[in-house]
Amino acid sequence: MLVDLHVHTSRYSACGRSTPEEMIERAIELGLGGLVFTEHNVLWPEAELAELQATYPVIRLYRGFEVNAAGGDDYLIYGVTDSELMVAGIDDAELIERAQALGGAVVLAHPYRYQANAPEVLEQHPVDGIEIMSSNIYNYAHRPAVALAQRMGVPAIAASDGHHVTMLGMYAMQVEHLPEDEHDLIRMLRAGNMQIHVDQSRVDEENQSLSAEMPEILHLIERGLDDAEIRERLSIYVNLTVMRGLRQGRDVFRPYRAALPVPQSCEYTRT
Repeated sequence: MLVDLHVHTSRYSACGRSTPEEMIERAIELGLGGLVFTEHNVLWPEAELAELQATYPVIRLYRGFEVNAAGGDDYLIYGVTDSELMVAGIDDAELIERAQALGGAVVLAHPYRYQANAPEVLEQHPVDGIEIMSSNIYNYAHRPAVALAQRMGVPAIAASDGHHVTMLGMYAMQVEHLPEDEHDLIRMLRAGNMQIHVDQSRVDEENQSLSAEMPEILHLIERGLDDAEIRERLSIYVNLTVMRGLRQGRDVFRPYRAALPVPQSCEYTRT
C-alpha cells in the first residue's frame, strides 16, 4: 500500500490549489491507501478530519503539519498537537526538541530548495527523517539531500508535497500495512518500515515536457522576462523553483532514483 506523507489542500494552506475532497478522490484513483495532511502551520481539527474520513472510508487520512522555522527551512511534524509549535519563524532547535519530547517525529522537508546548506541545528538536534524526493525537489537538491540522509543515518522519505491534484502519485512511501494512527506512522517511519515508491512513467513524462520547453524558457530568460511573464507563455505549468533554478544554472529535472546509497527506508518500488 502507498501512503503520501506530505499533502496540502486549499482548506488550510494558502498555497493549496485543490480542495481536500479533490485531493482524496484523485489519490483514490491513483491507488494510494493513505494521505497525511500537512498544512502550513495548521493541524486539521480532529472532528473535521473524522468527518472527511467517514465520507471516504476506502482511504486512511492522517494529520501532521509543516512549519517554516527561523533558519529558513521547513519541517514536517507528525504526532504532535501543541499549537505553540505551529508558528512560522519558530527556532529550529526548539521545534525539533519539543516535538520529539512530545513523542512526535520531525522530517526535514525539501532540504536545499531555498538554501545551499543543510541546517546547522541538525548536528545537535537530529531529525527523524530527510525528504529526498517530492514535487518540489529537483536533482540539484536531491543529490545533497540523499547524502545528508546517509550521513545522518536516518530514513529518507519520498512524498508528493502535493498542492494540486496533478502533483499526487509521483512519489510516495510503500508500506506493508497502513498505520493505525499517527503514532503508528511514527513508529514505522523511525523503524524504516517504509520503501520509497517512484512512478517512473510520471517522472519521465514530467522531465520530457520540461526538456521540450527548456530552449524557450532559456530564451525568454535571456530576453529579461520575469518568471510570471515566462510562465504565461509556456504550454506547461512550470514550478517557480524550476524557474529560479534555471536562472542559476541548476539541474532542475526530477529524480527517479537515489543519487547515492541511502539508509533504511530507501529500497525502491516503481510503476
